[in-house]
Amino acid sequence: MIVADLGVIDYDTALAYQYALHEKRVHSQIDDAILILEHPMVITIGKSGTAQDLLLSIEELAAKGVPVKSVGRGGKITCHYPGQLVAYPVMDLNRFNLDIPGFVYNLEETIIAALADFGVKGERIEKLRGIFVGGNKIASIGVEIKQGVSMHGISLNVFKENAGYNYFVPCGITDRGIEHLECIVPYGAPLSMEGVKRAFLLHFRRIFGYADMEMFSLQELEKRHLLS
Repeated sequence: MIVADLGVIDYDTALAYQYALHEKRVHSQIDDAILILEHPMVITIGKSGTAQDLLLSIEELAAKGVPVKSVGRGGKITCHYPGQLVAYPVMDLNRFNLDIPGFVYNLEETIIAALADFGVKGERIEKLRGIFVGGNKIASIGVEIKQGVSMHGISLNVFKENAGYNYFVPCGITDRGIEHLECIVPYGAPLSMEGVKRAFLLHFRRIFGYADMEMFSLQELEKRHLLS
């Protein structure tokens, strides 16, 4: 599996990279891939979302430097920001005989296992998508499957600063709050974005059953013409 840590990268550029990798994966030109990254502040509206869940108008958000994007993933409204881990798997689900519910279940299991490494118990809530801690949402999942290959993925709230959840109703859920890992790790436990990335990838590899993962930089992906 190809693994690329893209650092902090704008949403449209990352989406274009996903489309390029997706096209190559559909035609078996590359192995499965996963992009690990953070985004500058952006709000995204999935297929089942509407602008009615925004608490400010799109114009007001634009004036604050917050773009709003309508995208093809499942789910409603969420946000991305520096301090939140985002992972976009571009995977052929047929390789593992996975249907969409099985794929999402494995993503949830990966997040739960990664949280456990930091002494935090994540859990599912019936009829709600994502992972919760103490009833509050800490991770969102929204995927799109085209020609058997996945796009979009997960976001995990690591640090609270820069979050934009006060601009909208997260995932359309009005009776639950938002959680961040830094607010609930046991006192004195070390926490870094790099550590969370390592934990996520370790459990992703184990849960999905990859024999190996090959790390690429953005420059290496570009040099091999994998992003165009």
